[in-house]
Amino acid sequence: MNYTQVLFVGHHKDRLMESVSRYRAYPVQRFILVTGDDDSSGERTSRRVAESIRKDLAPLFSVSTARVNKRDIMAAASQVIDLVLAEEARGSRCIINMSGSLRTYAIAGYIAGSLTGSLMITSIPRYDDQDNDIGVEEVIELPAIPVQYPRKDQARLLEAIGNGSDLFEDLIATLNPRLPRDSETYARERSRLSHHLKKIEDMGFITREKSGKTVRFQLSHLGKIFGKVCRAGDRCG
Repeated sequence: MNYTQVLFVGHHKDRLMESVSRYRAYPVQRFILVTGDDDSSGERTSRRVAESIRKDLAPLFSVSTARVNKRDIMAAASQVIDLVLAEEARGSRCIINMSGSLRTYAIAGYIAGSLTGSLMITSIPRYDDQDNDIGVEEVIELPAIPVQYPRKDQARLLEAIGNGSDLFEDLIATLNPRLPRDSETYARERSRLSHHLKKIEDMGFITREKSGKTVRFQLSHLGKIFGKVCRAGDRCG
């Protein structure tokens, strides 16, 4: 098994490098250094730190960089999931290292790690008697929260809605194109899909908007994330 470490880069290079060197549970072949996508002075500093880390790691590892949304946590989580899924397609499992990240990035990384089943680590800082940060006391693995994935039929609904089938009749036609509309089978299928739509709405994956007698369905941000995770692997059953 190959391993890629997704490393969120902040301003503390020494702490990050110590977290990398001290975590030896799995052999890492590749690093992805993640910074924010805005042009603030703080992110410019982070990118300079990332470049310095890249130069240090490049002689021994494959290293690339990526940027994620600094202010929208769910958008950042979705971007990290894209990184993880791309690495999985390459045959590599990800370790998400949140040792030096802003809180928003740490939350996004934790969401992405929990949804993809990635390993997650962070470091506990070490301080001197004057409360100065002087390194890493310990690197710890973080447990993932239990995730309820959509069932296969529900995942198909998410995919169909994501592809533009936002009306109830469109969903039936997309998932069962040869089903006669005036048949008992059509009525049963309508009832079955109504049940699944209610389930995934309660799970927060879709929203519905009613205008007169017309009801339209849309993926929530969470639904979009789960949709890509379901399409990429066998997590949704």
